[in-house]
Amino acid sequence: MGSLKLRDLPIQKFFIALILLVFSIVVLFSGLIVWGCAAFRHYLLPDSNSAYLTIQTTFTDGTSQRSSWLFSFGSDPKSIPQMEELYDGIPVSQKASVSEYSIEKLENSYDMLTPKRQLAYTACGILMIAAPMFLSLAGILFCSLYFYRKKLRLPLKLLSEATGQIAAQNLDFDLEYDCRDEMGDLCRSFSQMKSALYENNKRLWSALEERKRLQASVAHDLRNPIAIIQGYAEYLEDKAAAGELTPEKSLRIAQNMNLAAKRLERYTDSMHTLSQLEDITVKKEKVSLSRLVEGLAADFSLIAQNNGRILHVSVSSDWTDAFTEKDLSMEKGLSLEKDLSILADTAILYRVLENIIGNSLRFSQKDIFMDIMLETGSPSPSSRRLTIIVRDDGKGFPAQMLENASNPCLPHAFQASGPDGHMGMGMAVSQILCQKHDGTLSLSNGSSGGAQVKISFQV
Repeated sequence: MGSLKLRDLPIQKFFIALILLVFSIVVLFSGLIVWGCAAFRHYLLPDSNSAYLTIQTTFTDGTSQRSSWLFSFGSDPKSIPQMEELYDGIPVSQKASVSEYSIEKLENSYDMLTPKRQLAYTACGILMIAAPMFLSLAGILFCSLYFYRKKLRLPLKLLSEATGQIAAQNLDFDLEYDCRDEMGDLCRSFSQMKSALYENNKRLWSALEERKRLQASVAHDLRNPIAIIQGYAEYLEDKAAAGELTPEKSLRIAQNMNLAAKRLERYTDSMHTLSQLEDITVKKEKVSLSRLVEGLAADFSLIAQNNGRILHVSVSSDWTDAFTEKDLSMEKGLSLEKDLSILADTAILYRVLENIIGNSLRFSQKDIFMDIMLETGSPSPSSRRLTIIVRDDGKGFPAQMLENASNPCLPHAFQASGPDGHMGMGMAVSQILCQKHDGTLSLSNGSSGGAQVKISFQV
């Protein structure tokens, strides 16, 4: 584990560490300045606690003598000879040679300095008081500016720019702030929010585009039955007016118009189904994979049998050798070596397979194959995907449909390919349901030429 950088400290700890560091520096420099000024003042005035005492002595013969002594405050007055005599109470008049003592002046030692030295001495005294105050103020300003620069300026700038980008409805940008403090967490949370908004907008836009394409596909499919009904109506109008309409022709036209009307009814039901897909929510539940596969095999084998087809189910896996490849047709039943649990919405899975196998029942000749696989490692080693491939022995998908299916606008590929146009809407519904379950749906033709639909769900 690498050393923790100072800028990666939490904001509170960073601020306290910065204050303590600056306070220590201020105390150190203030002490050095005060000590230096005091030393310089002592150099200028080594006897600052003393005064010069000048005493004039007058003798009986009329002469006088002036003497000066350096007198320290608080010292014993007896240290000065004349003061000792005065202090002992000996009257001056009794001194034979001295008629009088007089103190001429008492001067502080500061007064003995030159003007320049006096100025330097005073300046040092002011600096001793002002320096700690100035350094304290400078320390406060430095802490504020440094804290803002290191902890707040860059993340606030990035967040402000990101907010502007979002306000401009631009979500395709990166927000990177490589710091492990609270502001770094805030930037990463903001980035996650932006990514979530981007994905939501992308899904919403995709859903809107998907709805437009589906509506266009339905409008395209509606043209044929409408054209048929319109053509028969015009035919009836012309023949009835000419008196050439026989009962047989009327019956045949009525039957064809009824078929076209039923196709319109199915398209209406499909549009209603598509409008309800947006309200469907995926509810993944923990289910037994063996029971799920057994149910799929039994249910769809029965449906295939009722339609004169045979459904062949096989199971394989590359995950902990839980499965062995087996032919699970309805007669042979299901036997797995080891059971597993997966998270899936079985209702959505059944609905998708109903649409796919329903198409296979209409276009296959005899056999339908359903291969079930449990795959791991895609997209990450810890994820699992349930993949189901449905194949038949029919003629396969038209080339144009496969070409459209390779286009990102996949729902547009699901246009009517059967005589009743039912296959296109069923595939469109299945594709949307797969996406809601974090899955995919793809079309291809098998090696033998039959249609092949592959669905994959994250479980």
